[in-house]
Amino acid sequence: MRAMVALGFIGLLCAAPSGCESNEHPDTPETADEVGGFGGTAGNQATSSTTGGGAQTSQSELTKSIADLTAFGTRFTFGQGDELARDYLSSRLKAYGLEVQLDAFSVDDTTATNVIARKTGSVSPEQVYIFSAHYDSTSEAPLQSAPGADDNASAVAAVLEAARILTPHSFEHSLWFVLTAAEEQGSLGSAHMTTWLKAQNVDVQAIIAPDMIGYWPLGDDDAFDILADSKSTQVADQMAAIADQMGVAYKMWVNHDYCYGDDHTIFQESGIPAISPMDCVEAHNLPASEESLPHYHKSTDTLETLYMPFTTKVAGVIIATFATLGRPVAP
Repeated sequence: MRAMVALGFIGLLCAAPSGCESNEHPDTPETADEVGGFGGTAGNQATSSTTGGGAQTSQSELTKSIADLTAFGTRFTFGQGDELARDYLSSRLKAYGLEVQLDAFSVDDTTATNVIARKTGSVSPEQVYIFSAHYDSTSEAPLQSAPGADDNASAVAAVLEAARILTPHSFEHSLWFVLTAAEEQGSLGSAHMTTWLKAQNVDVQAIIAPDMIGYWPLGDDDAFDILADSKSTQVADQMAAIADQMGVAYKMWVNHDYCYGDDHTIFQESGIPAISPMDCVEAHNLPASEESLPHYHKSTDTLETLYMPFTTKVAGVIIATFATLGRPVAP
């Protein structure tokens, strides 16, 4: 019965039934053969129903979340916008019926705060899967303007969308929705979190930690990156299989040194399998690549520079993977 529920759950996400086959992935990228359509759109919602109840990954919801976050002007750790974002995110998660913990820690002479919401599993609640994204931002003038639409409001919006869609449903394992602070100062929020996860013996099975999933200069012909290390390939393969089912192109990278210092590498070095879906592996790690990020860490990183249709597809793949890891329970 459990297998049937999981397959039915993912089947509802797929644009067309094509099977979910995992492949071995080397250090060099693999791109899905066919992007294809996403099953069309219904208004501004991608037609990727993520539950039997018919909830869908919504472009309008993602766009609204990014617009709200960028409206603070800056979410720089040492500015007021960071605190405003913290309160906004806490309020959003509470509105979905989740219990929220504010996990504060010191950064120089200020306080930064991770925002943690938990959905307890119904069968094995001690086993935890985490969907995490950092919510702080930076730029060439971070105290004045650091909208951080791609980096990293795009991924934060995906976490909020996952909470909206998944909270009404039951899962065998516990699902945590986590928004970390002070990533731009050296991934301090994720480092703080790994310390107390170990101290409290939290059994974290895996973490999905997207960082920048909104800038797609090729539009629907683009491909998102799945970045893993040797210990997290099983999670990466699962995401790749779901992307194949949903017809969303990707490139697989298995290299711990790529984007080193980002949150996912902090989690990996603490012994937790962690992957990072993103839009920027080549731009950050391969100097000869033609991929560029003209708005990275600049005040021009605004909502208007993002391509939301493909962002919605990528968010749908991530949410489907997270839900599959949690193992949906039949109503």
